[in-house]
Amino acid sequence: MLKRTISGAVLLAVMIALVAAGGKIMLAGLFLMSMVGLYEFYKAVREGGHRPFSIVGLVMCFLYYLVLLLWPDELMGSSLHQSLLIAFFLVLMILTVIGYPGRRIEDTALSFAGFVYVAVFFACMYVVRNMQDGAYVVWYIFIASWGCDTCAYLAGRFFGKRKMVPELSPHKTIAGGVGGVVGAVALSLIYTRIFAEHLPFTGAVLYLAAAAIGFFGGILSQFGDLFASSVKRVTGIKDFGNLIPGHGGILDRFDSTLLVTPAVLLLIRIVMRIQG
Repeated sequence: MLKRTISGAVLLAVMIALVAAGGKIMLAGLFLMSMVGLYEFYKAVREGGHRPFSIVGLVMCFLYYLVLLLWPDELMGSSLHQSLLIAFFLVLMILTVIGYPGRRIEDTALSFAGFVYVAVFFACMYVVRNMQDGAYVVWYIFIASWGCDTCAYLAGRFFGKRKMVPELSPHKTIAGGVGGVVGAVALSLIYTRIFAEHLPFTGAVLYLAAAAIGFFGGILSQFGDLFASSVKRVTGIKDFGNLIPGHGGILDRFDSTLLVTPAVLLLIRIVMRIQG
């Protein structure tokens, strides 16, 4: 427990430093986490008997972040992003045909899914950080995910009786799940109250946006955790890696965060469009 607490504190300090620095420093940190996380994902599915295009996926991850470094606005604000994803999938399809029967359609699907799940979702954090008032907005991601994790643990420990999905996570309870979402909403609203003058919205819209992020983020945080658990159950592994003592690998620590990140980006963009 002590080892887990210390490594968790160190990881939190690293994330605070990356987010505070922003720019190329944050992008470099997210790139490294994406490369490690994607390697962990491909290694896991190989353990499950599949043959993902690991090298191709890692090269695509490098190219994706290179484009994000050179043309960040063009990548996320135009058809360039769609073109990159289409090109990557076409390459995987061609390689699958060439490699058949040693390579199969599920290898293509897993290679592409892993890239989107890890590299693209991590990159969304950088996009949020680069938005208007992004230095403050980006923390909603961690409040909704890690805040939900903490509140769910406490609610489950004191009130949890009925299991949520015992086949995937034997310790998760319905009470814990509800408590996690309620806690995420409450923490989002508290954060909004404290830093309201630094956030991009005003009035009731600001608090409605914060509540929506906490609500949907809290739900997606738990689905992210359960999704990672499903991958581990299918592939027969306990953890994705051992990089972070007491936590496992990058995906073990950020499994809940990865699904929350694009959701926060989407919600913020929707509210910005509504508010004009």
